Amino acid sequence: MSMFNIGLSGLSSTQKALEVTSNNIANASTAGYKTASTEFSALYNGGQRSGVKVAATNENFEKAGGLVSTGQSLDLAITGKGFFVVKENGRLAFTQAGQFGLDANRHIVTNNGNKLQGFGIDAKGNLVPGILTDLKVEAANIPAKATENIAFSLNLNSASNVIPYPVAPAAFDPADGTSFNYSQSTEVFDSLGNSHTLTQYFNHTGVNTWQVVYYIDGKPLSAAELGLPDDLSAVPPAAVVAPEIDAKDSEGNIVPAGVVTITFNTNGQLNPISPLPPAPVPPAPPLPYTDNNIDDPFNRRELMLSFAPAGASAMSMKLDMVKSTQFGSAFGLYENNSDGYTSGEFTGVAVAEDGKVLATFSNGESKLQGQIALANFANPQGLESGNNTVWYASEASGAAIIGAPSEGSFGGILAGSFMGSNVDISAQLVDLMSFQQSYQANAKTISTADEMMQILFNAV
Repeated sequence: MSMFNIGLSGLSSTQKALEVTSNNIANASTAGYKTASTEFSALYNGGQRSGVKVAATNENFEKAGGLVSTGQSLDLAITGKGFFVVKENGRLAFTQAGQFGLDANRHIVTNNGNKLQGFGIDAKGNLVPGILTDLKVEAANIPAKATENIAFSLNLNSASNVIPYPVAPAAFDPADGTSFNYSQSTEVFDSLGNSHTLTQYFNHTGVNTWQVVYYIDGKPLSAAELGLPDDLSAVPPAAVVAPEIDAKDSEGNIVPAGVVTITFNTNGQLNPISPLPPAPVPPAPPLPYTDNNIDDPFNRRELMLSFAPAGASAMSMKLDMVKSTQFGSAFGLYENNSDGYTSGEFTGVAVAEDGKVLATFSNGESKLQGQIALANFANPQGLESGNNTVWYASEASGAAIIGAPSEGSFGGILAGSFMGSNVDISAQLVDLMSFQQSYQANAKTISTADEMMQILFNAV
């Protein structure tokens, strides 16, 4: 009877292996599917050979599936270790099938409605780390925001020709390209979202000395509209008023224009626009920091520009020129960025490499919605498999280790692609033939045992 039992164990084990291989082949195109393999072990009963059994069926979490590019913003792949965390009927599940979309309530969900988990934001739009929540996209249009800050830094060529301002009754004319050395424009927005153009005109007026006039929409700003830093060397600190020159606006009218003088030290670094506070007299302690053109600790390299657009709120914009230089090289911009924007309509969703989910708008702005969370396990082989290509934590896998993409051992997020299965069809077909031969051989041992029994019966 042992030959029958051994053959039957072989048939049973091989059938299970064929089932696993068939399932691999069936899921060769399933996103996030992991190839399963069958492991066998020999059986002995009291030292007697008793056949074979399936010891384990393991999934290959080490080999990544191929990336399938779709261009869809919510098709996501993990470029490294980690699982997406989803909520399935109140239970956390884990998957690498990164095909997501938005449901009717704009939750980010899988194809079967499981909600993607991540870190949400507070009322001020700041991330709230460590607390998992359903990721949701707020699609409300954003209102216009007036410009308040302009980060502007450049290099002025120290070898530029000296071009002084014209003497009255002549007036500075920005339409005459020979009346200044360089100009640069910045787009700014008022409270209604209307666009305005701020243009700065730079004149090299002496050694390491430049003077600047400011135009908005073709009209120069007066001295009263230029807020220079106070003179901190005076006690008490005194206001500094910019001088004025005659200048032409875009319509040819001659109007007063405020002038700001900027100077550079012998190392080419921008000096403070207004005097610094006096140095302390020993034995008084020294100042907590010294002035520099890197972070401008005294805020001496910035000025306020005032502008009253028609129909909108009055504007007050801080122009920060820190890190500007004057070297013997060509004119060039380091930075020319302003905040503020016109109103925008919701256009879609973008996901960054670090998993941050952003709502995008027609005005080019984006708004943080949250951050995708990833999970990992001490023993992924211990995970329990579930429907829809998900796994569940178990005692064997250990508790989920939750973190953010691109941090620690977690991989980053690649948007516009998803991870396919890691099934090697060629290898599976070879296994299929091998198991088929094994099944036939085990069936042959049973038929042989049957023939031997028949011979024995006939001999009696």
